[in-house]
Amino acid sequence: MFAGSKIRLTAIRKEDLPKFRQWNSVESFGRFYNSSPIREESEKNANQLIDDHSDRSYRFAIRPLESEDFLGVCAIEEIVWSHRAAWISIALGPDFHGKGFGKDAMQLLVRYGFNELNLHRLSLTVFSYNQAAISLYESLGFKHEGTYREFIQRDGKRYDMHLYGLLASEYFPNRLR
Repeated sequence: MFAGSKIRLTAIRKEDLPKFRQWNSVESFGRFYNSSPIREESEKNANQLIDDHSDRSYRFAIRPLESEDFLGVCAIEEIVWSHRAAWISIALGPDFHGKGFGKDAMQLLVRYGFNELNLHRLSLTVFSYNQAAISLYESLGFKHEGTYREFIQRDGKRYDMHLYGLLASEYFPNRLR
């Protein structure tokens, strides 16, 4: 369930956190990961990745099949169980983009969300300048559902943030409801 063709998903470990904190200060990570100003993540905030044991969040480290190297994080979070809806996210370290790790991780995460957690809907947001991520999400079946116009400002320019969603009926088109 947690191994793909290139990566596997594991628990996030304490020893992963210094690398995660450092990545947050790197432009090629922070500009794709969130809308916050780029800065090194505090130890307290980074610890929340492993300290949140609620039934509303499932967070994973992304690791290659053959080693314990830490490649990034992915998650299904903010689950609203009464509606079977959640948000999905991924963040790869700056050196691991474009190698197929993200696609493999997202495929595992989507499968986990629909098969194991029995969710009905997965949502995500992506900045309009992140064309590689948009292509990935669309290749996995996510549908563009809306746009937050001029949501973010980077380097003196405004960019949109897009909302994407994937329903269980789209993931399993032949399954009886």
